[in-house]
Amino acid sequence: MKNRKYQKGVLVRTCRKCKKIINENSLYDYCSECFRKIQDVFDKIEGYLKEYPGATAFEIEQETGVPYHVVNNFVREGRLIEIPNEYLNFECRRCGRLLLSAHHKYCPPCRREIEEELSSAKEQLRGSLNAGGAKMHIRHKQGRRK
Repeated sequence: MKNRKYQKGVLVRTCRKCKKIINENSLYDYCSECFRKIQDVFDKIEGYLKEYPGATAFEIEQETGVPYHVVNNFVREGRLIEIPNEYLNFECRRCGRLLLSAHHKYCPPCRREIEEELSSAKEQLRGSLNAGGAKMHIRHKQGRRK
């Protein structure tokens, strides 16, 4: 009953996050605005877990930007279930940093660098193809007779 306060002698229920007054019969401990924000964060986590089932809270934080403690709050509330993960000894193939999941082969900073290198290589390749005057053509063979 943490979110109940007396206001003008009457016991009222307040939002756990922003402390606005909410309906006493409300199913949630949050106002509609806060609940929508929390649900958006949960949907982001849920989408990531659908793509990478069994991900750890630390991996979710690295990949989605949702803080670790928020993920743990969802676990405490019973909205997420934590399962033991025996795949915690993987290293990044590029820098050797310890990965927190078997889902990825590179850590997030290395992945970003690789993506940037690939995009710059694509741009250089496009530029050299457009700048050069030489073009390749297929040579049509004349019918050979024996």
